[in-house]
Amino acid sequence: MDKDTTVQLYRLMFANMRDGLAIVHLEAGEHALSPRLVEMNPAAREISGPQAESLNDGNLADYFPGLFDADLPQICARLAGTGGCADLGEVRAGERYFRIRIFGLFNHFLGVAFIDVTEHKQAEVEIAQLLEKGQKNAAELETRVAERTEQLEEINRELDTFAYSVSHDLRAPLRAMQGFAELLLDKSQGETERIEYLKRILTSVHSMDRLIQDLLAYSRLSRQEIMLQTVSLDKVVRDAAQQLELASGGKNYQLEIAGKLPEVVGHHAVLVQVVLNLLTNAVKFVPKGVTPKLRIWSEPAADYCRLLVQDNGIGIAPQHQERIFKIFERLNGLDSYPGTGIGLAIVRKAVNRLGGRIGVESHDGEGSRFWVELPRADAGLPR
Repeated sequence: MDKDTTVQLYRLMFANMRDGLAIVHLEAGEHALSPRLVEMNPAAREISGPQAESLNDGNLADYFPGLFDADLPQICARLAGTGGCADLGEVRAGERYFRIRIFGLFNHFLGVAFIDVTEHKQAEVEIAQLLEKGQKNAAELETRVAERTEQLEEINRELDTFAYSVSHDLRAPLRAMQGFAELLLDKSQGETERIEYLKRILTSVHSMDRLIQDLLAYSRLSRQEIMLQTVSLDKVVRDAAQQLELASGGKNYQLEIAGKLPEVVGHHAVLVQVVLNLLTNAVKFVPKGVTPKLRIWSEPAADYCRLLVQDNGIGIAPQHQERIFKIFERLNGLDSYPGTGIGLAIVRKAVNRLGGRIGVESHDGEGSRFWVELPRADAGLPR
């Protein structure tokens, strides 16, 4: 191959390279200056932009402003003297990224290569985003697994408690009915005794029916879908107060609703059940001879509302205030205060399903103040 053909081939290759390539020259004795640009291919001109047309016989840094740092003259001087190659790292030009390499040629000529790594950088960004998304998904999955594990553990605890209740609470009325039925079969019993035994059998039937109904209510709260919406606490409390008249069985009590109650995020029917259970307990658990006095009011906060129900009942000792919200927990005997031990468990389950919190402030013999915190309606529905 003759010299002209070789030169032509190299020029064609130089002109058609995808990466930018510039030829620079470092004048002897001017090693402190940026090398002078001799020639550059079309790809390098595109990178240079308007400077490629406006400058004439300028230095390299002027043609590519911002792409080289102050160490360029020293690097070029070293390569011009000893040869070799230096990688200057990655730089950004507009929307594209380039890796710059400078290599020595001969007679103080150097080549400057602008290798386009834009696709590589974009791939790195995409990989980083995927990794971040993967880590976020993993964290969310871990949180969901932890929440689900806690739910399963709670279900297991409830099943254990339910098994205990079946073996004790549910069987107690059955044993009573069996005992009184056997006494009825005794022909030596008089009519008065027989009537008393039948009354006690009916009492046991009613006790079992209440327990089964409360169990069903608690179970439904765990399974049913609850659609959150804006709810008027005024309407909730007044509906619960109407139902309390029937649930109290004619027992005298005093109920005060202090001030106008706000709107919250919740579910009307579920909140009526919550308030009714709290009011029913307040009427039930009072010392003998004392008229129950109930007071309901609200205290707004930044993003939630606190509904309070206060009574003048027998109170709850601090060491028992967590127990009362557990299913089948009773602090008093059935003879003193009848109940199934599920009412407050239903209240806590319902409030938790609504995204709220419940607690109690009380001392033994000094009455109780239950509070329920729910998101305020003007703060927006939770996502």
